[in-house]
Amino acid sequence: MKDVASIVSKIANLQTFRAFHYRNFRFLFVSTFAQSLSFFIMMVTLGWQVLEMTNSPFLVAMVWVARSSPFLLFGVLAGTIADRVNRRKLLIFGFILLAVCAFLLGILTSRDWIQLWHIFLIAFIMGTIQTFDMTTRQALAVDIVGPEDAMNAIALNAVAMRMMGIAGGIAAGIAIELLGLEWCFYIIVMAYLVGIIVLLSMREVRRKAGSEQQSTWEDFVEGLRLIGQNRIVLTLAVMAVICEIFGFSYMVALPVFARDILKVGAVGLGMLTTAGSIGGLIAALTLASLGDYKHKGWLIISIFLSFGIFLVLFSQSPWYPVSLLFIAIVGGMAASMDAMEQIMLQLNVTDEQRGRAMGIWMLSIGFGPVGHTAVGTMATLLGAQLALSINGGIIIVIFFILVAFASRLRRI
Repeated sequence: MKDVASIVSKIANLQTFRAFHYRNFRFLFVSTFAQSLSFFIMMVTLGWQVLEMTNSPFLVAMVWVARSSPFLLFGVLAGTIADRVNRRKLLIFGFILLAVCAFLLGILTSRDWIQLWHIFLIAFIMGTIQTFDMTTRQALAVDIVGPEDAMNAIALNAVAMRMMGIAGGIAAGIAIELLGLEWCFYIIVMAYLVGIIVLLSMREVRRKAGSEQQSTWEDFVEGLRLIGQNRIVLTLAVMAVICEIFGFSYMVALPVFARDILKVGAVGLGMLTTAGSIGGLIAALTLASLGDYKHKGWLIISIFLSFGIFLVLFSQSPWYPVSLLFIAIVGGMAASMDAMEQIMLQLNVTDEQRGRAMGIWMLSIGFGPVGHTAVGTMATLLGAQLALSINGGIIIVIFFILVAFASRLRRI
């Protein structure tokens, strides 16, 4: 028993898991498990359901447009609200609403009442709720651990997301094959209920007061001004936009790759999603191990280049095992970009602006529907392989522009 205790103690003291010393962060970490498991099961399930209903890659992409468009519409507003309210209670309220939405999808599917407009509407509502959840979650993490451990905490949140992404991809694929689509939605409901219980167990988190002297509208306007006044924030926002349009949109093409190119079915789709999550997990653990890394600018630019290169390689692979490897690396680069953007935004604004900084990130990734629409259209007209190759090539070209002109970012 002493040996086991010694091993546990050594693991807890690793730089990689530094944020676990904070009790509230441990609860937040577990709630991120629930949020991530639900997200990845929903991602696989809705993509497969719409493809089976319509046989249209374009409509699969449009579901993702419906789900991610609230990021653009409400991102800065969500950040403004997150700077003014109790963040823990906001997360709990969001989980309750997400559980209700998933339950409705399960009932509609099990009764065979489901129609395409139901999926679009509920996807939009869930995307709106998750805009507030994602904005609030990272700001709360930094509230708990402080700026010194911010990189570690945000990276560990990414670890939680990818760990459950592994389980979520496998669970969704197996549940679709053995139990039916409706059970995927009921599993999501149960995950959110667990998340609610965990968040209720957290202690209240003290943080610096927001801008009580200003109205919500003034806070909102100040959040928008951050983009123009802070050059680092602007550069990071632009990189996030580029990644969303040309990088992260690969996810909407995965059902087409699984069914029509690699011919591996729903279980194979789940494994592709899982492989991406494994890559993301490894990348997030690596970032968490770096501590307060001093060359964050060059790191994020290098990740950006790798994202484009391996997206092209995945798009052209006709072999399933090789595709799993490439999509794992793509998932790793995607997770790294997300985490690094959040870390650098949080560290380059004042404490009172951190919610709005995350709102700017949400606004940036809200441009994802542009990419989803483009990939869906190109996959329909040109084929999914060529669509992703074009996107990866564009990221590579933009990398050289960043190296040439983003000198301030490179010096961070």
